[in-house]
Amino acid sequence: MLLNEDITNFIEILVEEEFDAQGIADKHDTEYVQDLFCITLNQLPPHYVRSTIDVRINLTPEHRGELAQKITTAMNMGHEILHANRRGTVRNN
Repeated sequence: MLLNEDITNFIEILVEEEFDAQGIADKHDTEYVQDLFCITLNQLPPHYVRSTIDVRINLTPEHRGELAQKITTAMNMGHEILHANRRGTVRNN
């Protein structure tokens, strides 16, 4: 039995939704988008769930706002890292 097929990182879903809302894929190439996605996720704690519907129903507006702010902050940091080419420096070493 594979348990991971039924388990999802809810934060990953929220980050993807924010990428879509900001049109990140339309503004940057695939490599940049993938790097930004990874950098963003690595700054956020995972929130593993079995049912995203249950989480969405029980998520208070306050908690959703907190998560949105953390995602925005992580995305901004990711943009800064990529624009400063710190990611390229790490890759080349």
